[in-house]
Amino acid sequence: MKVALIGAGQIARQHLACLKSLPDIEIAGISDLSPAAAEAAAERYGVSAWFTDHRAMLEKIRPDVVHITTPPTSHFRLARDSIDAAAHVLVEKPITSTLEELEILKGQAQRGGRHLIEDYNYVFNQAPQRILEMIETGEFGKVTHIEVLICLDIFGPDGFADPNVSHPALDLAGGAIADFLPHLASLAHRFVGAHRTAHSIWTKRRNSILPYDEFHAVIDAERGTASIGFSSNSQPDGFWLRVYGERMQATANLFETRLTLDGPRNVPKPLRSFFNGLDEGRTIRRAAFATLLRKFKGPGAYEGLWELLRRTYRALGDGSALPVTVNDILEVNQMIEALKPKEPK
Repeated sequence: MKVALIGAGQIARQHLACLKSLPDIEIAGISDLSPAAAEAAAERYGVSAWFTDHRAMLEKIRPDVVHITTPPTSHFRLARDSIDAAAHVLVEKPITSTLEELEILKGQAQRGGRHLIEDYNYVFNQAPQRILEMIETGEFGKVTHIEVLICLDIFGPDGFADPNVSHPALDLAGGAIADFLPHLASLAHRFVGAHRTAHSIWTKRRNSILPYDEFHAVIDAERGTASIGFSSNSQPDGFWLRVYGERMQATANLFETRLTLDGPRNVPKPLRSFFNGLDEGRTIRRAAFATLLRKFKGPGAYEGLWELLRRTYRALGDGSALPVTVNDILEVNQMIEALKPKEPK
């Protein structure tokens, strides 16, 4: 399968590294507006052709699949051109700036018999996948509620609030936090389904160029309820997923490898918290070592992206169902649309 990539920035390295590990995949071309970035990425990953014009690359290479890893506001135009070139398209989140743009791409892809995929990498981390397996087998019980909260300092020199360098995400409704909404919404959607109603609060606690630095929302969905949020001011950094079921509860920090479970035990009820605490302590110790090792080998924090790409290419190869469907993407983005600030500041 012939693959091309548009955008040679930091996240592109993860896509390229994963693609190099997959069987029967040829990375045929890389395009970036910067000739230095395109050439460097091509040399590093053993790609024979690099371009500064994505249309020229699409015309010459005729790829089966295109990965788009550029800033969000360029996604619509680049995905449209790639579908026109008869390629399946995998786009970094957020897939488009507006729901209207996504609906146009969806129609275009369906008319051309192409697949359109958005990167929901955290859904495919080990912890969420383990919880989903337990739900499917009935061990967990039906989900009643889910909480997803990202605590992340985005004010530092590598963040979004540098007044001297305007980050592309600041052009989105909601600013920098909008760049993280697909992570929050895709997890909520996977566990409780499409939203029915959603209510959000957008606030600003610190003086900066960011329009908002706090976001919190509650969602009533098809199979349960959800509360999701993003805090730029709460520390330490963490990506907390808490799932409440009829038989069990689960807590995971997706920035680490930690997953703790609280379920039924064959012990007297007063002793249940004692044994759960012992198990949780062992889990946290193991997770601390595993998280450290993860930084030095394999995909590290991008384990979910690698798993999503493995499943996607397997499905494209054998014609099975994709791990993320276009209807999933539409429902996630409809949820995001309902959560966006009504009056941008």
